[in-house]
Amino acid sequence: MISVIENRADIISIDEFLNLTDIRIPEYQRPYKWSDKNVLQLIEDIYTFRHKEHYRFGTIVIHINPITESNITTTYNDIVDGQQRYTTIRLLVYALFQLVENSNKFQSNTRDLLQNLKDKLDRIELNYKNKNSIENIHKNFQLIKRSIQHFDDITIYNFIKKFQVVVFFIHDITEAFQFFDSQNSRGKDLYPHDLLKAFHLREFDKNEFELQLKVVGHWEKYASKKLSILFAEYLYRIKGWSNNQHARYFGKEHIDMFKGISIDKIENYPYVKVLQISHSVVDNYNDNFERKIDRQEMGFPFQLDHIMINGRRFFEYVNHYLGINEKFKGKYLVEKEDSKHYSNAESIVKMVYQNHYSYRDGESYIRDLFECIMIYYIDKFGENELPAFLEKAFIWCYYLRFRYQRLGFDSLDNYIIKNNLFGAIKSAMQPKDVLKFTLKELPSFEDILSFSKGDSSRMDKSIVEFFKKNHYYVN
Repeated sequence: MISVIENRADIISIDEFLNLTDIRIPEYQRPYKWSDKNVLQLIEDIYTFRHKEHYRFGTIVIHINPITESNITTTYNDIVDGQQRYTTIRLLVYALFQLVENSNKFQSNTRDLLQNLKDKLDRIELNYKNKNSIENIHKNFQLIKRSIQHFDDITIYNFIKKFQVVVFFIHDITEAFQFFDSQNSRGKDLYPHDLLKAFHLREFDKNEFELQLKVVGHWEKYASKKLSILFAEYLYRIKGWSNNQHARYFGKEHIDMFKGISIDKIENYPYVKVLQISHSVVDNYNDNFERKIDRQEMGFPFQLDHIMINGRRFFEYVNHYLGINEKFKGKYLVEKEDSKHYSNAESIVKMVYQNHYSYRDGESYIRDLFECIMIYYIDKFGENELPAFLEKAFIWCYYLRFRYQRLGFDSLDNYIIKNNLFGAIKSAMQPKDVLKFTLKELPSFEDILSFSKGDSSRMDKSIVEFFKKNHYYVN
């Protein structure tokens, strides 16, 4: 909850806003990426509403961030929300200054006003390191210069003096992030992973401020779609299917499965001890001075079936599971000049990702299922007996191609519950226990012959031939 004592909200003009000192755009912010449409809309608004007494131009959230170095404290104004708008306003001021400097149609007080703002902006050094940010800044600066040629003294004066922004000054970084999430949720529906981000940011230890900034910066580098896929198509489904539950559509009502315990708040129950030990051992190892020498790092031993530790471990958890599938594909999805040089596992993975019908919905459902089962197996057993399991998983998944002419997700979901390979992995102590799983449903030999000789529009012939060659059928 935002403290009314420490925090404040001011409605200020563009002039007053740009006069704020020690403005910073933190490293965790996303790249600057305003499009032509965004920039042109801003310029159109400035011109359209130039005669209005006041025009409200959005919201800025600032974290008041005091930093002490060599016993000297400097209070920075870190922009948590609104950096896209702030950067564009800066570009606009510089472009207006050039316009006025290179023309004799403007009054001297307009020139003085812009000179004063430019001098103040020059003293605020912003280092944009991201390549896309730099390219977009250069592109938008040229676009702005082309688009403001019709501006006059009144338009410029009213923009600087009468256009307003609402600036929220917030002292606590966690509150700032919370406020950012609440502001951005107005008028649109947040994704479940956005709600999880906000929840776990609140669960950070008070002493983990720098780490909090780091993990948020890392999170913001991921495309929202990538995070949405991770939770909706992989983690949610694996958790549901491994508990023999239907797992069709991930929504806000399911986010509690990605919440757990807060180590420093929960009672010292017996079941918590193993998590406390793991948590402490990993931190102690990574914080040891020897790590500065050997550069080693111990990752937290995440397991999809284990209880989540709230806070920073959640963000590490996301990074960990984003990496598993990519690492798996990186090892087995390879290109070789001669098909004879492919291992059995490589041939299977190639069929999954590069068959002739990979673009169809039913095929994508099976591919996602294959990825889910591989993630779950690797999560528990690593690469032990992985090629053997990979073949069993492939047959288990692609039997669906023989059974259904048009495969809907509901049919796939029901098939898993009745023939649950996830459950076999969950109860297994060793890989050999999983490899004993009985494939209860296989195509008939007549189906194999029919698909290999006849209509090939239902599935790739290479899949049929694999079933046939390896005797995955019943007579």
